Amino acid sequence: MLPHSLGLQRGLTGVVHLFAARSQSAQNAIVTAHELLHTFGATDKYAPDSDAPLYPQGFAEPERVPRYPQRYAEIMAGRVPLASDRQEMPEDLAQVRVGTATAREIGWGRP
Repeated sequence: MLPHSLGLQRGLTGVVHLFAARSQSAQNAIVTAHELLHTFGATDKYAPDSDAPLYPQGFAEPERVPRYPQRYAEIMAGRVPLASDRQEMPEDLAQVRVGTATAREIGWGRP
């Protein structure tokens, strides 16, 4: 376990706690991207008490039918929703997407 990483929009500051093992480099990239997006104004899209992605903003594909399992993690939710009560960390950045709400917060696309 590592201490929580954080990114702050005010001051454009981030502190990222990463694993030194090469085997963790893919997940380290996800944590780094997540915290970097905080500095651009993105907010977390998960429930603080459970780390479960919030619907719909924490889902990469909120319109997917059926809703579960999702194929991707929304970058600011940090986990792939597999069922209403189950989620998992993505394996690497290829399994992560920037959702509509996050894109709006960081100024991608139309306001």
